[in-house]
Amino acid sequence: MPVVLSGLRVAIVGGDRRVEFFLPSLIATGARVYGVGLDSLEAFPEVLRCDLERAVQECHVLILPMQGSDQQGLVQSAYSKKLIDLSQIKVGNRKLLVLSGIARSRLQEIASQSSWKLVEIADDNELAILNSIPTAEGAVRLAQERSQTTIHGSRALVVGLGRCGTSLATLLKGMGADVAVAARRRSDLARAVALGMTPVCIREMRLQLADMDYVFNTVPDAVLGREELASTASRVVIIDIASSPGGVDFFAAQELNRVAVLAPGIPGKFTPHTAGRILGRVLPRIIIENLPEER
Repeated sequence: MPVVLSGLRVAIVGGDRRVEFFLPSLIATGARVYGVGLDSLEAFPEVLRCDLERAVQECHVLILPMQGSDQQGLVQSAYSKKLIDLSQIKVGNRKLLVLSGIARSRLQEIASQSSWKLVEIADDNELAILNSIPTAEGAVRLAQERSQTTIHGSRALVVGLGRCGTSLATLLKGMGADVAVAARRRSDLARAVALGMTPVCIREMRLQLADMDYVFNTVPDAVLGREELASTASRVVIIDIASSPGGVDFFAAQELNRVAVLAPGIPGKFTPHTAGRILGRVLPRIIIENLPEER
């Protein structure tokens, strides 16, 4: 049954190209949609273009990008050359729901100073599972662009077997790679076995690295340091899809002449249509579930 948001005012604040693909679903809910930083998005005349101050004063919900803001509270938009500065918001006591993929410290500070309910939607299980599909495909695409080796017949290591790691490892295996999975938890190692992959205790990962053509990291901790990178073959391609700053020592990778790429936000860069429709599917539900009672 479609979610109805009639009577709610919802502001889209910046974002990547996913915006134009989830806007139709949001408009269809009956919400009054505002747009901040959507200057060059000429479609959707139903969207009221405004500045951030007006959106904060009038709206019940703010939707920030999946990458949130940077550490200074600045938000990027694919539809404007100007950055949106959340730090310029006047602190108030309006009950406001703020949705952000991830929330860095500056955004958390701003939310705590105001009466905002801040929700990191990247933690939503439905969204994370659906998003893992375009993330996995984009990660493989990045790796192929930087390698002279086919995925089929290659040896690939996936670090972490969460939602993204599972989709990525499954995709690689389906393409004919010999897949190993490095994880800490016994349950994840057991699942790797069940999926027909080689389980590797993350503490012993260094011993396996020399044979790998590809390494994909999904863990947002420092798991691939200088010692681990020095154990890899010179041909290796390393793709880090963990949240910035990732889990790879990129300075060491550069010194060791290893190909290593930090690649957050893959769905919005490579498959905005699919990723945007995923957001259009889950955002109305997330809004209903988290809307403050007093608004």
